[in-house]
Amino acid sequence: MNNSKDFVKNQLNKWKNAAAGLLSSGGEAMDTHAVELEPEYYEKCRQMAEVQNTTVSAVVHYMIEQYFAGRSQDTLFQTTADQKDKNPLLQLDALTRRKAPYTPEEAQEYDLT
Repeated sequence: MNNSKDFVKNQLNKWKNAAAGLLSSGGEAMDTHAVELEPEYYEKCRQMAEVQNTTVSAVVHYMIEQYFAGRSQDTLFQTTADQKDKNPLLQLDALTRRKAPYTPEEAQEYDLT
């Protein structure tokens, strides 16, 4: 019984020490992710943030969200030549994928309206 009590006390002390270390270090244990911007891009983002009355971080996050929203239709991986040789449908898919939206004339021609 004493062994299990000692074990629990030791574990509790380890956890307390670890928690105290995290608190005293000012949160250094938490990873903060940072991205370096070129000075001219940072300045443009800062100006946008100033106009929108927000932070540079919020502007950059918005731009990244917009980028990925626009790419949601694209595949996030590139097929290799071996994969295309094994599965010709992949090559056909790549050939028929359209990058630009249809113009109104093309939409009428293909009856896409």
